[in-house]
Amino acid sequence: MVEIKVKYRGKEQSLKFDKDKVRAIDILKALGLSSEHAFVAKNGELASEDEIITPEDKVKVVNAISGG
Repeated sequence: MVEIKVKYRGKEQSLKFDKDKVRAIDILKALGLSSEHAFVAKNGELASEDEIITPEDKVKVVNAISGG
């Protein structure tokens, strides 16, 4: 099991996953978000959906804001 600390909407929370490798998309799904509406920043840089996230990474989830 992997535990990842995630900062989302100003609050830090721990997400637990029953797998060895956690991808950025797994974090979004655990928070009930889709990659169309939010993205994951890993260590200050934008992470792709398939990027592996480790417990040592500094992870922040940010809502995407669209405008017209």
